[in-house]
Amino acid sequence: MDKILTIGEIAKYLKISPRTAYAMAASGELPAFKVGGQWRMRQGDFLFWLDQLASRRPVQSSQVELQQNSKDSGIEEVGVMDEVALGDGLAVPHLTERLSLVDMHERFVAALGRRVTDVGPLDAKPLEISLGPPLPIKARVYMYNATRPPGGRPLGEHKVQLIVPGQSRGQRGSFDNRDGRTVLLVGYAAEEDVFILWDAGLYTDFAWSRNVQVKAETIIEATAGKLATQFRQLRPADGKAIQEILIAAPSEKLPEAIERRVQITRDRMSRD
Repeated sequence: MDKILTIGEIAKYLKISPRTAYAMAASGELPAFKVGGQWRMRQGDFLFWLDQLASRRPVQSSQVELQQNSKDSGIEEVGVMDEVALGDGLAVPHLTERLSLVDMHERFVAALGRRVTDVGPLDAKPLEISLGPPLPIKARVYMYNATRPPGGRPLGEHKVQLIVPGQSRGQRGSFDNRDGRTVLLVGYAAEEDVFILWDAGLYTDFAWSRNVQVKAETIIEATAGKLATQFRQLRPADGKAIQEILIAAPSEKLPEAIERRVQITRDRMSRD
C-alpha cells in the first residue's frame, strides 16, 4: 500500500510551515484528502506533484529570479529564490512563499471575517474595503508579499518592495488617499501567516521598488500568537529622523492590529 503522509510531514519535507501546507491543501494546490477532518496525502501523489512542480520551474542555477506581473501596473515585485535538492533528484524552490495578489487579498479578507461590510474586486490593487465596528473605516489596502532575502539567515529581515499601479522604473510613487479613505500598507509573510502593517503616511514620493523591512524576530513573535511591535528610525533625505512603529500580527489578530495601526497613526499625525 502507498504510504500516507501527514501535513506535518509534507511541511517538513518542503521546508515550509504547517500552516502554509494546510492552506495549500485546503485550496486544492496539494492533491490531499481529508480523513476524520485531518488532511492526508498519498506519497505517490506527493512525488508526482513534486515532479510536475519541478518541470514547471526548471533549475538553471542555484538561484532563480521571479517576475510577477500586476494587472494594474504591469510591474510587480522581483524576488530571488534559492533551490533545494530533494532525495529523488528533484528540486523545488526554497524561499519565503509568494502568493498572487488575489490570494493575498483573500487571506486578508478572510482574517477580518464578519467585520467586512463591503469589499471591492480582489484582483484590483489597491484593494478597497469597508469595515464595521469596532473598525468603522473605509480603507485602501496596498498589499505586498513579505519575503526573506536569499541566504536563509534566521535573524535577517523580511521585506516588501513598494510599487504602485501606474508607476514605472525610474518614476516616483505615492499611495492614493483620496476620498478620505484610510491607507493601509500591508505585508504578508505567507509561510508564517503573519500580516505586517507599516505607517503608510510615512511613505510618500518613494522610488520604484523601494524596500521596506521588518525584523525576523518581530515575525517570530507574531507567530507565537502575539501582537508584535517594532520601532524603526526613518531618515528622510531632507528632514529630521522619524520614528515609525510597525505592527505584526497572526491572522486571528488582524482586526486588533488594524485598530491599533489606525490609532498609532492618528496619534502621530496629531503630534505633527
